[in-house]
Amino acid sequence: MFDFKGLINALLRRPAEEGVNDLKSATIWVQELPEGDIHQAQAEIIKTVAALNANQKIQTRERIRTILYLDDKAQRLQASLCQNYLQDSAFGRHYLPTILSFWSEMASAYKTCLRNYAQKPVRGVATDLPRITARGIHYYAMLAKWAHIRYLPVDGRVWRNLHRFYLFAETEGFADTPLKLYSDSTQQTTCTQQYLHPMMLQLAAPESMQPPQIEQVDRWLDHWSEQLLLEKQIRPHRQLFAINLEEPKPAKKLRRNMVDEKYRYWGTDALIERIEHSVERIRDGELPARLGLGEDFRMPAGLDLLESVATRWSREGAGITRKHERTSKQKTVQVIQGLADTIEQLSHPERLRSRRKRISSASGNTGFEIIGPTVPVAPDSKPDHLFDSNMLEWQIENESQYGIGAKFYADLNIKLNIGELVGLRLGEQTRFAIGIVRRIQKNLDGQVHVGVETINQTPIMVKLEEASNDLTSFDAIYLPEADEGMIPRCLLITPQHYQPERNLLLKAQGKTFSIRLKNAIETNNDFVRVRFGVLAKY
Repeated sequence: MFDFKGLINALLRRPAEEGVNDLKSATIWVQELPEGDIHQAQAEIIKTVAALNANQKIQTRERIRTILYLDDKAQRLQASLCQNYLQDSAFGRHYLPTILSFWSEMASAYKTCLRNYAQKPVRGVATDLPRITARGIHYYAMLAKWAHIRYLPVDGRVWRNLHRFYLFAETEGFADTPLKLYSDSTQQTTCTQQYLHPMMLQLAAPESMQPPQIEQVDRWLDHWSEQLLLEKQIRPHRQLFAINLEEPKPAKKLRRNMVDEKYRYWGTDALIERIEHSVERIRDGELPARLGLGEDFRMPAGLDLLESVATRWSREGAGITRKHERTSKQKTVQVIQGLADTIEQLSHPERLRSRRKRISSASGNTGFEIIGPTVPVAPDSKPDHLFDSNMLEWQIENESQYGIGAKFYADLNIKLNIGELVGLRLGEQTRFAIGIVRRIQKNLDGQVHVGVETINQTPIMVKLEEASNDLTSFDAIYLPEADEGMIPRCLLITPQHYQPERNLLLKAQGKTFSIRLKNAIETNNDFVRVRFGVLAKY
């Protein structure tokens, strides 16, 4: 078998004329990659690109040709690894370091190509510069996107490099030159479109999306970015967002004091019009795939996501900071994750006993973020088998009529997702309020900021049965109507038990009702939140 380790070691010690240092040697080397092991093959490509980045003796022309070639060969491998990660397959989580290393090394490779060219321009590579620059922007955009997917802040160096790549394209006069990012690309793009892509994804509030939704919006932007026009001249009535090319930060909503040659501006009216047109056609029965929205577009979640991002990118939505006023609070809330565990806790109210807990001090925060350590509840000095060890404690920092903001400390790989159902128990209460996670932001030091929408304060355990078969029964949670109908009466049930128009018997507190399930209000892998109608009372 081909000696990959020996090859990489040779790359680091041989002179420039040996090893993978030009297109010919790279072509021969790629033929030796293991076809049956995608992860190993990609890891070897990454090592080779890293070695090329460290080898300063390679001529600019050969460096460019070699990097472009290796990049093309790595696309299928990278796509497969990313798909496995996003699907949370058995090995998908182990691929993350390789995925991130590929984005990082390829971004550095294109940065080295442009730096070498800027220091010493050479003939014969000018036609490759637009594609090199666009790919460099694309890879830094990927680093930003994958920070969003993990709910981590985007490194300021990523924004700085995005600005520098775009400014290079603008200075060289090809920022808006149409090109194909890859030879097999089905559409053309520009450096400007590639640059605005990560800016718009950041403005879509990815901290409130699930990873597959972030991926979906990212794919939509492949088509939508062409609706955006980046300008040097400020026109507040036409533009909505601005970016400072000298700051390592993302775009912001345009303010009138953002007037300087370092700023670039753009509006979203044309994009919003396109999205609204797509929404209308979908409601009229048009297939989403025909509108460029992808084969994985599903109703009604896809339509909700379309309308959500359109709102965030609109003039009205960009100015909204919060739905409800919040007040600062300093108190602890006990938390259980998921419908099954919440049902289990509500089924045993004797477990919900007051417990003493040491909580680390927390700094102040704004918005929906929660601040304070969250750790599993530790046992008392005496045995307490009634209290579950999987219950957590979060430190509330603020709350509103329909939600709380809190913070805790945890491993970066914590299993907490947007849209996840949580039970929340405050103080001496003997039951949980029911909430849904709407926002997650992580810091590298382990702090996790969470925004939770509370959908009911008085959940009731109920038993549901098939009307024709009392042997088929399951537990569910009934959420009474609240706030004069603002929060509707509904049930929380597992997805496998949900079917629209299904007739069931609801039993609770010695009473029995015949009910019919209606369309779901909200669905998740763990639960379905569904309205129902009462047919009869027994």
